[in-house]
Amino acid sequence: MSESTKKQGFFSRIAKFFREVKSEMKKVVWPTWSQTLRNTMIVIAVIIIVGIFLAIVDTVFGGIVRGVVIGDFGKAFMDVLKLQ
Repeated sequence: MSESTKKQGFFSRIAKFFREVKSEMKKVVWPTWSQTLRNTMIVIAVIIIVGIFLAIVDTVFGGIVRGVVIGDFGKAFMDVLKLQ
């Protein structure tokens, strides 16, 4: 087995890894401040919308479960819709 086909040492592999990281980081195109701000606002809006949707689904399923348990869907939904 020749010198070039031998397994590299631990520290030389680490050095090679960091050289490759540095090379790849030069290729990264970072977003501008306005793009970052716009994307952050979109994420916050989606989180709020999904939160509202999940609250509605939870309320409906909670009413269904209470209706099944107590046997009166009308009373169950009225109890669920009350702010306790």
